[in-house]
Amino acid sequence: MTSEQPPKRYIDNRKHSSPQPAGPKPAQKVEDVYEYAIWWLNQRGYSVMKLKEKLTKKTTNSEWVNQVISRLLELGYLNDQRYAETYVNSRCRSYGPVKLAQKLRLQGVSQDDINNALQTIEESELEVLITRTINKYAGKKSARDISLRLQQEGISTAKTQAIMAQSLDLEHELKLAERLVNKHSKKMGRAGLIQKLRSEGISQEAIEQTLSGDESEQQENEDQQKALANLNKKYKSPIVDFAEKKKATAFLVRKGFSFADANYALEHHLE
Repeated sequence: MTSEQPPKRYIDNRKHSSPQPAGPKPAQKVEDVYEYAIWWLNQRGYSVMKLKEKLTKKTTNSEWVNQVISRLLELGYLNDQRYAETYVNSRCRSYGPVKLAQKLRLQGVSQDDINNALQTIEESELEVLITRTINKYAGKKSARDISLRLQQEGISTAKTQAIMAQSLDLEHELKLAERLVNKHSKKMGRAGLIQKLRSEGISQEAIEQTLSGDESEQQENEDQQKALANLNKKYKSPIVDFAEKKKATAFLVRKGFSFADANYALEHHLE
């Protein structure tokens, strides 16, 4: 709460009989509802809608609930605009504007109060969020995917790219490319690996450096053996029909093997 916090005596008077959220004692008069509201507000801030939900557990008398809410608003103990600003300022390093707005709407805060609260976010706070996200996914996701994630949080493309240019380098892409190659190399040929890396947003420079040693004769033989293993696993009987050979070739090409690898696999199938 802010400087307009409710008086602490309401907590002190109820130290040994604090209401339990699971099943509070039903209110006998409107003052009971008021004290129950004060108890919750001293735990943390609430929007009007969420505090009303709490009060309905204390009483089914909607008139009492409305009286208490009106009194709290009048005294300044309850204020959606102030609540939204406090909520945003305490979470803007973890969530972007879009996510913060979604969370506040779910709590019944008006769009005007949400917009005003979002305007209080400092540029430095957004930079902290961007940097934290980059550090979290560096070497795990491509720069493209990290950028998309930040945009979904409501961070501008220009700000995202500016900070990413400073924080992400070729080393990040090489680590990600190496991880992807290690994950898929047992089932994919070179062509498939290249396609996979490109689909993950890896730059051509990083792809070339990662696969620079994969054009050797040894690598070619490995790709042929992997293609053969894939074919033997899928087809348990000889492939003699032209249409079946065509399907088998397409199957291997989809796996990322070259036509040469596919032909080799068909020639040595089930040997």
